[in-house]
Order: sequence, then C-alpha cells, then structure tokens
Amino acid sequence: MLLGKEPLPGQVKTRLARNIGQKKAALIQHQLTLTCIQQLSQIHTPIILQMNGDINGHFAHLYRECGIMVEAQATGGLSEKIQHASTRGHRTLILGTDMPLIPIQEIEYALEEEHLVIGPSQDGGYWLIGGTQIPQSIFEDIPWSTSEVHEKTIAKCEQLGLQYKVLPCQYDIDTATDLSSLIDDPRCPPSLRHSLVDILDDAPSPS
Repeated sequence: MLLGKEPLPGQVKTRLARNIGQKKAALIQHQLTLTCIQQLSQIHTPIILQMNGDINGHFAHLYRECGIMVEAQATGGLSEKIQHASTRGHRTLILGTDMPLIPIQEIEYALEEEHLVIGPSQDGGYWLIGGTQIPQSIFEDIPWSTSEVHEKTIAKCEQLGLQYKVLPCQYDIDTATDLSSLIDDPRCPPSLRHSLVDILDDAPSPS
C-alpha cells in the first residue's frame, strides 16, 4: 500500500521546492512515485496507491497504466489515513511515495513476518509500517512530521505489549540534500537518476 499526493506544483515536496521551485519539485515527486511503483512490482503482490488528489485525473491514469489500483485516501489526519490503509488486506505494508530505494528483500521479509514491522527513516519517521490487524491505538498521539515519530511509535508498541520487528533505517526525499544523496547513491536506478538530473537541468521532462 502506497500513500501519496497527486504531484501538483505547490502541493508536494514543499521543503524541496524552496530550493528548486514548485514545478520541478512536483515533477520529481512524480518520478519518485513511478519508481516506487516499479520497484514494488517486482514482488508480484497487489499494489494500491491511496492518493490525495484527483483519482480520475492524468496522474492517476498514468499510475494505473503501471498495473496498480488507485484509490482516494481516507479523510482526516495521517493517523486516520494510515489506519484506513492498513485495513485493505489481511496483512498490509504501508509506504510513502518518496523513498524510491525500496529494499525488496526487506519488503518480502515484512510480508512474511507475523508481527508488526517498522522501517525507520533517518529523519526520525518511518518509511514502512505494516502488520496484520494493526490496532488503531498505535497511531494515537503520534507527533507526525517530527523527529519523534519512530521513537514514539516504538514506545506505543511497548505500552500496548505489541511484538514488533525493526527494519534497517533508510532515507526519504524531502530536501535538496536528500535529493543530492539520492542522485549520488549507487543504488539509485539509472533511469531515475537521468530523469532527476534532466528535471534539475530544465530538460524536457519524461512523460
């Protein structure tokens, strides 16, 4: 399960946009989303993108052409969105669309693991959370968009007596520094690297 926004200028990657502009930031978000979809397609398990935006528009059409389902996100805050997403299957893994270096082996492990699985990100959040019948209470009182998200979630698991596994830490793409790290990362798919460099250089963006 992917949670993301329709890649419209001014609506996505606002921190990155401060350095490169809203239009480029939106184009980059689109490329990150496409790469996430392509990476997850290797696993041969159903992929759903719950998108905040026009689920019948141009971008939703492009993503469906990649072989995935596109649905509307739940209303409410991030707690409600994640909780709703977690109910779409017996065991659901929830990821954002801004961590394109998805470690496929870790995803496969998370699908087979019986307990709750959390993948922390370098900014203090997490790039993945997944499980079977995830209790809604795990998302209550979490300070979203702060460096305490992962720490507080682990504390909530301990408080509730939930068994959990922690995956290796990854980084997502929120700032210009993150973007530079991605372009320089040897794990970055060449096609994504070329697309990102073209966008930054003002070359025509790929369709």
